[in-house]
Order: sequence, then structure tokens, then C-alpha cells
Amino acid sequence: MSTQTESGTTTMTANEPDSDAMLQVRDLVKMFPVRKRGIITRTIGQVQAVSGLTFDLKAGETLGLVGESGCGKSTTGRAILQLHKPTSGSVKFDGRELTTLSTRQLRPIRRDAQIVFQDPYASLNPRWQVNDIVSEPIKIHGSAAGVRNVQRRVNELMEIVGLNPEHRNRYPHEFSGGQRQRIGIARALALSPRMIVLDEPVSALDVSVQAGVVNLLEELQERLGLAYLFIAHDLSVVRHIADRVAVMYLGKIVEMGDRDEVYTKPTHPYTQALLSAVPVPDPKVERQRQRIVLTGDVPSPVNPPSGCRFRTRCWKAQDICAVEEPPLLQIGAPGHVSACHFAEVREVV
Repeated sequence: MSTQTESGTTTMTANEPDSDAMLQVRDLVKMFPVRKRGIITRTIGQVQAVSGLTFDLKAGETLGLVGESGCGKSTTGRAILQLHKPTSGSVKFDGRELTTLSTRQLRPIRRDAQIVFQDPYASLNPRWQVNDIVSEPIKIHGSAAGVRNVQRRVNELMEIVGLNPEHRNRYPHEFSGGQRQRIGIARALALSPRMIVLDEPVSALDVSVQAGVVNLLEELQERLGLAYLFIAHDLSVVRHIADRVAVMYLGKIVEMGDRDEVYTKPTHPYTQALLSAVPVPDPKVERQRQRIVLTGDVPSPVNPPSGCRFRTRCWKAQDICAVEEPPLLQIGAPGHVSACHFAEVREVV
């Protein structure tokens, strides 16, 4: 739903749900207490890890969530899956509100919504064989009858992710980093989910291995009809795999839209700065590009700036930026929204 402003800019009233969306996130907030330890432990503040995020994810779609380290990307993914209980807001999967469900009530949902963690070295139990790691979700949810069927499913999953089923009795330390991440993907696929949160799935891998894992994820999506929430800070990887892109800064989405629109016609100063830092392989083009160098450090999420959170590092900032928080407004193409009082299209070569 949208309304027209006097200037002709369209304001997106994002609280109106998309009837076609598998996942609907509205005004998602997650805060963590900051405690001072001593003789008596006391709470001295709160970290605003996620502050009012709103977006949708359709079946078979990939939404890329990008931003600097510490901006709240991973917390968002975990809050959606209720691994972190949201402070407030709404998360609906197939129209069912997840934030009010107990752990037991969430069990059927977990069959359809899984996660692949960032670190393949830490996310796998070092004392378990691969066979146990991949089969554990099947055994917990009772989705296969008998040991023979479970074993057949494990072999099938290992083949799907490009691993030799004969290696199922090996331990995680006997595999490379890329192979371990494939084990994590096999575990996520064990229950035939419809949506997977990919929490920086290639950031801990060598560059030479990343392409293989990303290509695998694309093949699995095409083959199984999966929806991905792809969390990353590598803009090149996100551009390759995502259908839409949401850019986060200090717990908020500052720009969101179709991948090609965001990458070629960014409207928010932060997005423009991020893209200007991505190297171009053509030396001629690279020499002609104008870099945007941000000054200062990212503010503390314990005490974020008033108004626009990016204003302390923004070259466009004016008095209004310290007073009014800019809403997400449609700039340019339909669905391309930006949270900036002075948003404008900047063509990227």
C-alpha cells in the first residue's frame, strides 16, 4: 500500500502485508541488555541490535541482506527463526504469527524454515560423525520411519551437496572448510524446508571455494524451489545470487529494492558509499570512478544518533537529519525504497 506526497515521492506504508509473501516481517525489534558485572550484576543499558525492520520474502525468492559487521544482519535472521526472541514486532510464516508460539508450537515451523550458520568450524559438533549430524533433524522430527530410511536419506543429501556418501562416518575435522559448509547445508535440507536463512555462508571460506558453494545454493534453489534470506557483507556475492537487496545500517534498513536497481541506481548515501568501494576489474573504468570515503566510526548501538542514524557520517546531512528519522520512501522504480531526506539516484558504472 502507498500514498502520494506533495513532492510526488511515494511513501511505502510497509505495515500492509503482501498476500503473496511466504515470510512477512513487520517492525521487528531486538534489544540485548548491557550488564555491568561486579558484586551485584546490574543492567546499565540496551543494545538496539535490530530496530523496526519490515520486509517480505516470497516463495522461491532470494533477498540479500547486506551491511557492515555489527549492523544487526545475523540477529535479524535468528530473530526471524525465533532463535533470539524478538523484543517486539511481528514475524509471520505462511500467515502464522511466530513470535507468540512456544518452543513446542514452533517445531512444525522448523521443518519449513532452517538456517545455515556462518562458521562451518563452529556449527558442527566435532564429536559427531557426519552421519549423525545430518540425520539428527530427521530423527528429532520423526520424518523418516526406520534406520534404513534415515540412512538412505543421509546418502541422498550428501550426494545433493556434492559429498561422497562413503565419507558419512568421518568427523568434521577430516573435511575442508568448503566441505564442512556443505555438511551444514545438507543438515539444513534434511527436513525438506521451504525457506533457509543463510547467515554469511561463504564469508569464512577461501575465495576459491566460495564460488562452488554459491553455485550449489543456486542449483538447490532451482531444483527444490527454496526461498533464501541471504545475509552477507560481500556485495559481489549478493549481486550474483539475490533477486532483491536490503541494505542495513545500525539496525535499520536504509534502502531496499530490485537487485539491479539498487546496484546500478543506488539512492541512499550509505549504499552509494558501499558500492563505490567495490573494485571494478576494468582499469579504465576504475581510474574514472569517484570513490566516496566515509569519515568517522559507526556509532554505538547502545546510544545511536537521533533522527537519521547515518547522519554522523553523511556528507548530505542537514539540521532536519538530526531531528526527524527519514521514512522509507519509494524513489524511482516501484519497490525501490530509501530512508533518506535527500535521496537521489546516483548512476553506478
